[in-house]
Amino acid sequence: MSDSQTKQAPDLGIPASKSCCKVEIIDTTTILTVPDNFLVEPHIEGKDYLNLPDYAFLLTSEKGEKVVFDLGTRHDWWNSVPSIAEMCEKHVPGLRVDKDVTQVLEDGGVKLADLKSLILSHWHFDHNGNLSSLPTSVDLITGPGFKDAFLPGYPAKQESVFWEEDFRERNVIEAPFDMKIGKFDAWDYFSDGSLYVLNVPGHATAHVSALVRTTPDTFVFLGGDVCHFTGDIRPSEYINMPENIPKEGEALLDKRFSRPCPCSIFMASHPSHSDSEPFYRCASGSSSFYVDPPTAQNSIRTLIGFDANPNVCTLIAHDPAPLKVMPFFPNGTINDWKEKDFKRQMHWDFLNEIPAKGVPGKDPLVDGLYRKGKKVRGLEV
Repeated sequence: MSDSQTKQAPDLGIPASKSCCKVEIIDTTTILTVPDNFLVEPHIEGKDYLNLPDYAFLLTSEKGEKVVFDLGTRHDWWNSVPSIAEMCEKHVPGLRVDKDVTQVLEDGGVKLADLKSLILSHWHFDHNGNLSSLPTSVDLITGPGFKDAFLPGYPAKQESVFWEEDFRERNVIEAPFDMKIGKFDAWDYFSDGSLYVLNVPGHATAHVSALVRTTPDTFVFLGGDVCHFTGDIRPSEYINMPENIPKEGEALLDKRFSRPCPCSIFMASHPSHSDSEPFYRCASGSSSFYVDPPTAQNSIRTLIGFDANPNVCTLIAHDPAPLKVMPFFPNGTINDWKEKDFKRQMHWDFLNEIPAKGVPGKDPLVDGLYRKGKKVRGLEV
């Protein structure tokens, strides 16, 4: 990837194919700010919150079949099932959402009836949107254990986070994994090598990611919430922290920092001060949003191998970097990500969020909880 790549990335064992999907990244209009201990550890002094934009994706096969990956947050989050509405009201410090993803799609010229399926990375409110806003003809693709955990929906199943109407007359398919991509179980969704659904456990029940072929030799990894901050996977044994922020990434560097920007100012905040280990692990304490932190950390370690591959562009759901360089739906695809050098530009952008010597971390993206566009309380809950 760059001069700082010191160890060869692992072989992912991806079968060859010339079939590709058109990939469009969608701004779900969701913005979240949450305490760091919900998602990462150890705590870094001066970094109390994580700023989380939220992405979905529109995938179009060469035959024109359209698949959506994730739905963001429903714009009327207070109309979620009671347990989720109460959690947002009382326990989510910062949240603002303006539109449902279905509205974003329709505004961009996509007819919802033309969608083949929704691949749902997992059940959390900032990914499952308003499922009932999709026509019942749209299949729901999930990971193992989803049906037992959530069907037939609330109120028939009191502990479900979905309404019964979300599933009424809808085909729910738990991915029938029958191969491996890297260390992840995988399913070749279109049976042509253009879209693999991956079993990526640890964060939440039935969590899946996807690997999408963008050219015969390049891919994007749609991570969902395998991790929430790219400081969980960078630096690594494969791509060490460089001496300075590489020139290809300087355009994304915050104006508070000099050019060239020495990485030593960020390493002072690194818990282990290692240029070959990520800044963070997934949170494992009592407030963690990871259902199985040890398994989640294993998934994150596997993701590091994908991230080190120069032909794979990692796109987790909440990374601020794509907003700075990528075209968003409906303004173009990201299939040419390698040609346009998006991966190298974005790789070290997470450092803008890390406290540096004399420079605090980024301010919160959203300053409280918003309902119908109006702030109803501040960040403190």
